[in-house]
Parts: sequence; structure tokens; C-alpha cells
Amino acid sequence: MDDQTLIDSQSNLQAICQRKDLFEGVQTVSHAVSGRSTLPILSHIHIQSMVNSLRLIATDMEISISLDIPARVQDPGAITAPAKFLAELLGTFPEDDITLQMEPNHSVSIHCDRSDYVIPGLPAEEYPRLPEVPDSVHFTIQQKILKDVIRKTIFAVSIEETRPILKGILISLSYDCARFVATDTHRLAIRKVNLSVNEGDEQPVTSMVKLSETSGEEFHNAIVPARALNELQRILLDEPGEVMVCIAEGQIQFTTPNGIKIIAKLIEGQFPNYERVIPESYTRKLTLQTVPMQQAVKRASFVAREDANRIILQTLDDELEVSANSSLGQALEKVEVIREGDDVKIAFNSKYVIDMLGVLDSDGFLLEITEQLKPAIIRPVIKDEKGDPNDYICILMPMQIV
Repeated sequence: MDDQTLIDSQSNLQAICQRKDLFEGVQTVSHAVSGRSTLPILSHIHIQSMVNSLRLIATDMEISISLDIPARVQDPGAITAPAKFLAELLGTFPEDDITLQMEPNHSVSIHCDRSDYVIPGLPAEEYPRLPEVPDSVHFTIQQKILKDVIRKTIFAVSIEETRPILKGILISLSYDCARFVATDTHRLAIRKVNLSVNEGDEQPVTSMVKLSETSGEEFHNAIVPARALNELQRILLDEPGEVMVCIAEGQIQFTTPNGIKIIAKLIEGQFPNYERVIPESYTRKLTLQTVPMQQAVKRASFVAREDANRIILQTLDDELEVSANSSLGQALEKVEVIREGDDVKIAFNSKYVIDMLGVLDSDGFLLEITEQLKPAIIRPVIKDEKGDPNDYICILMPMQIV
């Protein structure tokens, strides 16, 4: 349960808070507000008094976002207010105290400096209650790591409505690692995070994922909607602090270091057996510099867009040629390469290559190839001896060369 006592929502709310706190809170939770729902109340934000704070909640019944802001509660209770209009109004007020008060017929009065507004609300007791997510399966992860995990996988999530199971990221937990997996069947991104560290390791345990030992399970899988993870990525900060992740039947909850909660419905169904498409070996390996390759592919993609985004990679001695040919013209780029094995000629979708290179943090990457039409592996070049080259890999399906 919450560490603060929820106040009776039937009371008449009156509270004072800082404009900045309320405005930023409304902006954050508004990302969960539905723009297409037939239920008018889902276009509103629920504001509930707590002990010395206000709790802001928004939901579209698929994802929910809630947070607390400091407040002086003069009369406990709850209100709802239209999210879009409230955000627009608060954005124009000066930095001063905001007084919120319930008026007759569920209207909400807002006072700031010399400004007074009354806006229509809806009965707070009719607002959907947030689901309870028990912590029978839970783990913690540093928010910097989780933000990086999302960034390195979410680009591979499918946007096609025909296969909803692929519109999320699989979180596969075991007692030695957590794998985050995304695929649209043309590409696959896998980010692994270790669940434990060896004694004496310089990296503290709190920076790693820690699976609870209360679930009694050896592994646990959950498919999290990409939209929920996009919102989470927006909220997470590049600074220390742990995120608590709780997984229950059909639900997942993320609690950030500053107390923001995102609850999402999990995607039901069986995630594809992604492991069977990962090549177990390669016959040729190319070592390339990330930025030069990224720039070459981006320029060639201007021509490739009229040929299904097809670019052709072909080695010639110590160079890799990146070419494209379409009704827009011809493109030829050359970048330095270190090649192991025979010469290579293979085609890829330029958009997929650009997306993948855009999330790499390493100066170089490896392209491991078996055959012209078999999946290829891309992985960053790891300079740290403690790094595992399997912590992050992308699989790309080649295109036919025509």
C-alpha cells in the first residue's frame, strides 16, 4: 500500500501548490490521457489529496501514470479537470502559488496571482481506480541502465497492427540475467543485463538488475507495450537512482526514483522464438567505424528510398563499398573496413541500418555474415575487458540483390 493515507474523495478539495510543480506534473501524466476514448472522463486528470501532497493520475485503461507533488491541503478531497485545457492554462500562469478548489457541479476553480478561472470537471468518484500490481515478481534496475536498454531495443518494435504481439518489448527474466528483446521480423535487438555480480567486482550490486527470490520461479516473461516504455524513457533521468519493476498477471508497474509510477497492461500471447534466428557462427566478419559508416549509409539512403531502401555492401580489399541504384540516380560510398574471411556482397534496408547505428555508443562495430540471404549479426566493439560482446546484439535480415 501507499506510504501516505488516501483522503476521502467525496470531500471538497481545497489545496495550494506551486505552479511549476503542478504544471510539470500535469504535463507528465497527460501522456497517458486518451485522445480517442468514448469515455469523457478519460480525457481528464484525477487530482487527489494525500498527506501534504496532491496525487495526479491519468489513464486510458491501457497505461496509467501517477505522481505526487507537494501541497498544503486545506480541505481534503478529489477533483477531475480536462487534461489538455489544464496544461495550456497552467503554462501561461506566472510562477506563483496555485489554489485549486472544488465548486458546485464538480467544477474546479483555479486561482493564481490576479487570475481566477472556473473550469468544468466530472465526478471524481467515477474516475477509474488504478490496478493493484503485487510485487511477487519484481526487480530493481538503475534508471540510467533501463533508459539505455529501452533506447537500444525499442527501434526494432513492430508498428504493424496485424501482429500486436510484436508491438512490445519482451522482458525475459532469470536468476542470472534479464533480456530485453524487440523484433518486427526484419530485425531483432537484444539487450542483456546481468542479474548478479561476482564478489569483489568494482561495480556495486545496486547498479545491476536484482530479481526477487520470492516468486519461486526460475524465469518469467512479460511483453510490455512500446508506448508504455516510450513514456518511461521520457521520464527516466541520466543520473543515479533505481527503478522498481513489479510484474503481475497481465500488468507491469515501473516506479521511478522520484516516485512516478507507470502501470501498463501486458500484451497477451506467445512471443516468437527469437533465439532460433540468431546465427551460431559466421564465415566473414567486418570491423567498421560507426560514424563513417552511419554517414555513408545515410547519404546513400537518399537514392535507395526509391528502391525499397535497398543498399548493397560489397568489400574490395580494405574498403567497403556502400551503393544504391534507383530512379533517383546512383550512389557509391567507400569506407575503411577490416575483413576476416572471403569478400562480401550483401544488401540491407538502409533505414534499419541507420536505426541500429544510431543507438550504438561504441566507436566501432562488427558485422558478422554467413551467407548472402542469411541473418547477419551486428554487435558493438567492446574495449573494456569486463564487457561481454553478447550484452547487445542486433540481427538484420538481408534483402535480395536485384
